[in-house]
Amino acid sequence: MTVSDPTLDVHAFLITRWDGEPVNAAPEEHDDLRWFRPSELADLKMAHPESLQSLLNAVRLATD
Repeated sequence: MTVSDPTLDVHAFLITRWDGEPVNAAPEEHDDLRWFRPSELADLKMAHPESLQSLLNAVRLATD
């Protein structure tokens, strides 16, 4: 994923199975941590708007 802001570090994970709820163990680093269904991603407000399309493309490729 290419983003024009070198100070931004974005991580996304495709999870196919999980038991329990995620926990934000580093609240000083993250505003929020939660699960999203692929259909919910298009409505996300990202810290860097350019990263959303890259995230959507990656999920689409991984789930096709």
